Amino acid sequence: MNFNGSIDELRQLVAALGIPCRWQSRGAFQMVVFEDGVSNLKLNWWPGEGRLELVGDPAQRADLLLRFQALLEQHPDGEA
Repeated sequence: MNFNGSIDELRQLVAALGIPCRWQSRGAFQMVVFEDGVSNLKLNWWPGEGRLELVGDPAQRADLLLRFQALLEQHPDGEA
C-alpha cells in the first residue's frame, strides 16, 4: 500500500476507521498504534517513500486491512 499525501490527510483516513489510536514519530516513519483493547495492530508510514504497512496479528489485521484499503482507493494520493 502507498500513500503520498500529507500526514494530516493520512490522519483523516485513519480517523475514518473509527478506532481509537495514537500516533508516534519514529524518525524515518510515522506509526499509528490502534488502541482497540483487542489487537496489537500498528500502521507504519514512510512519508519519503509513501509506503504503508499494517502489522500485527494476521487474524485481527484482515478486516482492518480491507477497510483501510477501501479508504485509500477513494483518496487521490492513496494506492491499495
